[in-house]
This record gives sequence, structure tokens and C-alpha cells, in this order.
Amino acid sequence: MRIVLDICEKFAVDFDIKFNSSKSVAMRIGARFDAECVPLTLCGSELQFVSSVKYLGICITASKYFKCSMDNVKMKFYTVFNAIYSKCKGVNSELVTVELMKSYCLPFIMYATEALPLTKTTINMFVRLSWGF
Repeated sequence: MRIVLDICEKFAVDFDIKFNSSKSVAMRIGARFDAECVPLTLCGSELQFVSSVKYLGICITASKYFKCSMDNVKMKFYTVFNAIYSKCKGVNSELVTVELMKSYCLPFIMYATEALPLTKTTINMFVRLSWGF
């Protein structure tokens, strides 16, 4: 890891780039993800070790295996669904509400699922959310 950080430092010097040390963090995934390790430095700043990282809207968590948290996805889904439902509960038919849910809410829970390792629990959560159970 130190070699990769040295390459990044050299690149920054060559191309006159500065890394934002407050936004640069390190996270470990693997058998020793929770073990204490030597601090890593990038351009003179020590990197903070974190337990989760949000990258392109997906929360990756530190664990023994690559794992993503779906809590923020569920929260966004329910936020959008409640907003739609509160606006059209008495005005539209159930069919219109279902179509609005499919077009506005489902994209939130389906975002990046083709690139993520999905467990049976996660798939069941998606099914329950999309069918309203």
C-alpha cells in the first residue's frame, strides 16, 4: 500500500495536483479488517481509517468480505414513496400510485445492483420493497 501511495505522491508532484487530506481516507477489507495497522500517509497527511465509505452513492463497509450497506438505499426509497403517497393518496387510483412507485421509487433501490454482490437477504429486501410488503 505504501508503494501505491508513493506513486500517487509522485503523480501529484509531476502534475501539480494537491490531494484533499480531509476527504482522503483508508478502509480495510479482508480477514484482518479490524486489526490495528501502521498509519498511512499521503503527501504528508496521515490517512484516517474508517469503517464505511460512500462511493458513487453506494456505501461500502469494512468487513471480512466485500460488503455494501443497503440502509441508505431503503431510506431513500421510503422517503420518495412517502412523498408520492402523501400527495396522491386520495386523488389517484391504486394503479396510478403503483405506476408512480415503479417509475420514481424503484430506481432508488435498483441503482448499481448489477455491479454489487447481492446476498439472498438483500434480494428479499428488494422484493419486499418493490411489492410493498
